[in-house]
Amino acid sequence: MMEKIFEVINSRAHQGWLMIDQNYKVVYANQSMCQWLAQEQVSFIGKSLLDALYKGKRRSLSGHFHGPLIETIAVGRELTKKECCLSVCGQHKWFLANTYLIPDQAGKVEYALGDYVIIDKYKLLEEKLDNINLSIIRSFADAIGARDSYTKEHSECVAELMLGLAQYMQLEQYNVGRVYLSGLVHDIGKIGIPEHILNKPGRLTNEEFAIIQEHPNIGASILDNINGFEDIANAVRCHHERYDGTGYPNRLSGETIPLFSRMLAVCDTFDAMTSARCYRQPFSEQEAVEEIKRCSGSQFDPDISEAFIEMLYYRDNIGELDF
Repeated sequence: MMEKIFEVINSRAHQGWLMIDQNYKVVYANQSMCQWLAQEQVSFIGKSLLDALYKGKRRSLSGHFHGPLIETIAVGRELTKKECCLSVCGQHKWFLANTYLIPDQAGKVEYALGDYVIIDKYKLLEEKLDNINLSIIRSFADAIGARDSYTKEHSECVAELMLGLAQYMQLEQYNVGRVYLSGLVHDIGKIGIPEHILNKPGRLTNEEFAIIQEHPNIGASILDNINGFEDIANAVRCHHERYDGTGYPNRLSGETIPLFSRMLAVCDTFDAMTSARCYRQPFSEQEAVEEIKRCSGSQFDPDISEAFIEMLYYRDNIGELDF
């Protein structure tokens, strides 16, 4: 059987091929796959796939299996045209993968084999979002931008950070698109905040801050009226909740806060800290990272904080990684 398998592999060398055993050890990887994963073929074979690519973990922060081969071994089921993302040195590569179970002579599963074809992640994102009326969202964003150019620019930056974080966390592709949209519209409720408060250069009074605190609920109310945006509305409603339960509007804590909201909390704060405002100078990226570390476990989900900092480190190489 193995001879026939390798005949097929050799006839399709342009594809990536990867085989692991029941203990997730790499028993075969062709040259194409090693190049895509930035691995030396000789040293990669024999390594644990979990250790080589996934820090020893079978599942991502979102709870999904790390890659289709891991899932195939874990659940004993072949997968067809499974979309997956692999993060290599900060670069995110999207694949379509098929997996196959290979039994031993007694019929017991011995290996899992996967064939991989690179696909364009941005093309996938556009295809997944075809059925979502983005023009509505853009109209709201433009309306906010007409009143407050900072909020529009900030929202676009947060959306890009959310996209990078979602890909680094290896969320399913559909959720990558939802995460991006959540970032784009997270401050949409500021359209209901009086302009003199929104653009006040100095410190807000307690009364003014109470009004500002209404913007998550206002934004969620707007999005609740758009069919199919329920998860995004919920993300917007909860993005100022804190992991320790001292946030607003509902004082949620821990994992009762939606995943997208916990991601938003970190991305929103990072971009706010590193942006120049009329009343203060921007933080450097390293200073902002130190603040996120300090607030991990209180303001932020510690797992998401760690993933965000790792993503930045690989993307920008901003400094020594010490979490």
